[in-house]
Amino acid sequence: MLGPVPAVIGVAWGTIIYSVRSFSDKTNLPEWARPVLDGLMALNIDLSVDAVAIRLGMWDWGKGLDYQYFGVPYNNFWAWFWVVFSFSASLRLLSKLPGLWGRWFSPAGAILCGTAGVLITNELITSIPNELIHYATIIAVLGSALILVLVLRPEVSTQPHDAFVFLVPLGFHAYFLIAGLVSNAILDPPFLLVVSMAMCIIALWLHRNALNNWYRSNAVAPEDTGSSRKEYNTFKKT
Repeated sequence: MLGPVPAVIGVAWGTIIYSVRSFSDKTNLPEWARPVLDGLMALNIDLSVDAVAIRLGMWDWGKGLDYQYFGVPYNNFWAWFWVVFSFSASLRLLSKLPGLWGRWFSPAGAILCGTAGVLITNELITSIPNELIHYATIIAVLGSALILVLVLRPEVSTQPHDAFVFLVPLGFHAYFLIAGLVSNAILDPPFLLVVSMAMCIIALWLHRNALNNWYRSNAVAPEDTGSSRKEYNTFKKT
């Protein structure tokens, strides 16, 4: 335990950040925009996980299950986006430092920058006294991030990805979806099941090429897996 927070939460955050960064690095997005995609992909996971987790008794926001997003404060998603964005952006920047500074000290620096980023943005959002403006700001910022990614139309390489990249998000979605169904927690209310399934389908669609390549590489001989030429698929292609 780190105070009231289980240490496993930090490990979960680390695996999610690593997997989304690995995914965005397989796109042709400009490097400055990749942290934005990282934050949005982390939100895709949390929109399924958090509401089910509190119904399974893993943690409690203390607001009741009908509060805001199925019992989860909207500020949680604001914080999720900024901690992932801040860590991802700072690690990419610091890793460019020469020699040992970039190799050994960039992770620690990214942790400090990520922590500072989420603390600063949380202070900014909580300093808005008007509730309407407060939540309108959250919607505007996260909505603008989504629009930015869609406008840039990132293309995902069809080259094989490490299995870790898709196993992490799909593993989170599958675990909480199954656990929620077995315990009936995800049916309180039933619309939570709809949202969770929608987030899972989005994750499957985003990782469809990696899953297909992984299946083909395990189903056919290595010499039949195709050429090494780098290819891309856009998010908008089916």
